[in-house]
Amino acid sequence: MRTEGDELEVLASRVLLPSEGETVELASRRPDQPVIELPAFAEDPRCAAGVPPRLGRRIDRFSALAYRAVSDLVAPLVMPASERVGVFFANTRAGWAYAEPQMKSMISRGPRVVHPYFVTAWFPTAATGEVTIGLGFRGCAKTTTGRLSGFAEALWLARDALERQAIGIAIVGAVESVVASFTMLDWPPGQGLPTAGAAEGAAVFAVRQRSVTDQRTNGVALRGLRYEDTDRTTAADRHWIPTLSIAAELANHIAQAPDVDRDVDVPLGGGYRVTVGYRGYRSWEAA
Repeated sequence: MRTEGDELEVLASRVLLPSEGETVELASRRPDQPVIELPAFAEDPRCAAGVPPRLGRRIDRFSALAYRAVSDLVAPLVMPASERVGVFFANTRAGWAYAEPQMKSMISRGPRVVHPYFVTAWFPTAATGEVTIGLGFRGCAKTTTGRLSGFAEALWLARDALERQAIGIAIVGAVESVVASFTMLDWPPGQGLPTAGAAEGAAVFAVRQRSVTDQRTNGVALRGLRYEDTDRTTAADRHWIPTLSIAAELANHIAQAPDVDRDVDVPLGGGYRVTVGYRGYRSWEAA
C-alpha cells in the first residue's frame, strides 16, 4: 500500500570531506600537467579509524568513505529492523584507486595475479554493497549515476520506497572519489581542471516519511522534491564532483535550518529542487 507524502523527515546527516587545503598529489597522464594536486584526503580513507583493517584492504577509497559516514550517521539513531532500512547512493565516477593497479597487474602479469575481489570492489555499486553487507542492512538498495542529477535521483528513489512502505528509514547520499590517474583521462590536455569542490567524499542522510500522526513539535524536513525543466542548477564544469558538492550543500542547509525563519529552496542538479524547512509539525498540518 502506498502512502503518498511530500515531506521527508531528516533524522541525521553526515558529511566527510577533506579539510581546506588538504590535497593528494597524483601522477596524471596529461602532458601539460603531469602531477596534479587533488582536493582529497591526505590519509587513505581505507586506513582511517572506523574502517575494519580487513575490509580496508579489499575496497576502494569511496567505499571506505561511505562505510565510515554511514556508521557515524546511524550510531546515535534508533534503527528499525534491518529489513526496514534501505540504502540509496549516487556515484558518478566509480572508484578507480583499487581497480587501476589491479588492471595494470592483469595486463603485465596475467589474470591469475588479480585479487578475486577486484570484480566487485571498484564497481559503482560497491559502496552500496559494502554498507548494506558490512552494517547489516537488508532493505532495498539502489545506486544511481548522472553527473548532475545522480543525487536527486537517489533521493527520489528513497522517497518512492518510503511511500510504498517497503522500508521505514532510507539512507541516501552521494559517495565519490576520483583519486586515480585513470580518471584524469576525462580531462584532455588544454581543458582546464575543476576549481571547486572536493575530489572525494561522502554526504549521507537518514530520512523517513513524516507521519500525519507524529505530534513532535520540531524537525527538519525536505519538502516538495520536484523536477523543474529549467536551466542547469549547478556550476557543473567548475566542480570536481557535482553530485558530492550538491549533497554537501544540502547538508549545510539542513544544519542551518533551525536558525532560519523561512523555507529555503535548494537546487539538486539536473533541474531537480527540494525545499528545506524547519517548523513545528502541527503548524505544517495547519498550513
